[in-house]
This record gives sequence, C-alpha cells and structure tokens, in this order.
Amino acid sequence: MKRKKLPDFVSNPLLVRLFQSKPGRVLSNWVLQGMLYMNPIEIIYKLLLDLVLTVLFIFIFFQDPGIGDVIVALLLAHTTNWIINCQPVALLMHIDIGKNDPHRFIQYIEGLERRIQGRPYLAAAASYGSLSKGCYRETSDIDIRFVLKDNILQRFQAAHYCFLERFRALIHWFPLDLYAFSLEETLRKMNADEVPVIFVDPEGIIERNYARTVPFGEFRKTFRANILGETIS
Repeated sequence: MKRKKLPDFVSNPLLVRLFQSKPGRVLSNWVLQGMLYMNPIEIIYKLLLDLVLTVLFIFIFFQDPGIGDVIVALLLAHTTNWIINCQPVALLMHIDIGKNDPHRFIQYIEGLERRIQGRPYLAAAASYGSLSKGCYRETSDIDIRFVLKDNILQRFQAAHYCFLERFRALIHWFPLDLYAFSLEETLRKMNADEVPVIFVDPEGIIERNYARTVPFGEFRKTFRANILGETIS
C-alpha cells in the first residue's frame, strides 16, 4: 500500500498511524475530499456544490425539515460530492483494492491529453509522480496538475473543468488524481526532483522550472513499448 503524504501539522505518531491505515484513509478522504490540497477557488466551488446538493436533498426528501433532517441532507450531499468527484476510485487504488487494465489506462490518458488541448483558462498541464518516472503498477493512478492563469473568472472555469474531468473519470472508473494550482503553488507542492510529463505547456513555464521534462508523445511511446510491448512509429 502506497504511503500517504500527510500535511505538516499531522505529526503525532498515533495520528500518523491512523491516517496511514486503510480505515483512516477512507475516513479522511471522505471528510476532507482533497480540500487541504485544493486551491481556494476549487474549495469554494466544492462547498457551493455541497450547498446546492443539500438544498436539493432537503427539497426531495423532507417536507418540513428540522435540524436533524438538514444534517442528514448535508451528509448525503457531502457523500454524493465525494463520489461524483471521483475520490473513491483513486482511494481504492491507493489502498491496493482494484486493478487497472494497462490498455484501457493509456487509452484514457491519451483521451485526457486531447481534451486538455486549447483550454484558454489553463496555462499548462503536466503529470507527476511514479508514473511519470516510468513506474507503472496495476494499482497506479495518474497525478495531473493544471497550472492556472491569474484571472479569477478563468480560475472558476478551470475549477468547473476539473469537476467535469473527475466526473468523467468516475463514469469510466479511472483513478484520476487531478488538482489545479498557480505556478508558484505547483512548484511548492510538487517535489523539485520530479520529471513532469508535459500535456500542454505553450509558453514553456513548466519546462523552464525543471531540470528535465518528458513530452507527452515520448511518455506515450515508452508506456506502450515497455508496458504493452507495442512498437510505435
């Protein structure tokens, strides 16, 4: 089971053991849903979706709601948001439950790379982590990071697009680990020795900040050759 990266303030050994355990990972994943890691615009988008779903569930299930009914509706909304944002899929892979088919895995990533192209609200996009280093396992996910532009409206557009891609990944049961950051946040939160796979980087802002990067086409050929045994011209 892959070790979970915890926030710096979680230092108590008992808490570390809890959050590294399977039950602890499921609980923290459901409660936090990546919000400790998200940019502020994504957090606002997610909380607004929680609110909309809560109101919807109250309207559907409760005629004269009391405090308890509102709490139930909020828990249902939070759980629904957790599911439709594809959190459980990547979580199950992290705790070694479920397996990928490598053909389906690379086909999904190729489709994602095509969908990202030409998005005016994204400055760049790249994948990180063990997969970018050529380490593929049946429980691998893919860590994609979108680099945001400064415009607030474009950041909300990016948050909405992140939601759509996560929902698409849920429908296809694909382990997508997707977040959007400013360039400064990306460089701070990702390891300096990463070798990013460039999905889109028209101004070279990712390429300039790492000692080495890998074009998506090269990553695709290497994966298909080494993992699938194909010959790609």
